Amino acid sequence: MFGVIICPRCTLVQGADLSMARITCPRCGGKIEVKRAKVYFSTDSPKELAEAVRQVGARLVYDIEAPGAPRPQIEVSAPRTDEEAVLSAIVSISWDRRDAAREDIARALPDVDGQVLDDMISRLLEAGIIYEAAPGRYRPS
Repeated sequence: MFGVIICPRCTLVQGADLSMARITCPRCGGKIEVKRAKVYFSTDSPKELAEAVRQVGARLVYDIEAPGAPRPQIEVSAPRTDEEAVLSAIVSISWDRRDAAREDIARALPDVDGQVLDDMISRLLEAGIIYEAAPGRYRPS
C-alpha cells in the first residue's frame, strides 16, 4: 500500500510505501516515521500515487497562497499518457530506492510494450524530466 505524506521538516509532498517504518526525505534528508505521518491519500497503484502526490502538492500551495479560501477537491485519476505512467513508475520506485532500473519500470507497468517503454524513457530523458543516474538507472529530475 502506498500513501501520500508530507515531510514535517521541509513540507515536501511525497509518496511512500506505507509498510516501511521510516523513509528519508529526498529534499532535506530528514527521517520520516511513516507510521506516525498523516496519510493524505492511499492506494495500491503507483500510477494513482504519482497523480495524488501532484494534486496534494497543488492543494498545499493553494493553502499557503490563499489560506481562507475553500480547498479544491482531490480527485485522483489515472495518468493521462504513457509518458506520465512511465514517470509515475520511476518516481514511485525511486522513493524506495535511489533510482529505478528499466526492468523495475517494466514490472511496474506490465501493460506497456517494451519498445513503447524505451521510447517513453528516451522522450523523458530528452525533455529533462528524468536523468540517467547510472547506466540503465533513472531518477526524476
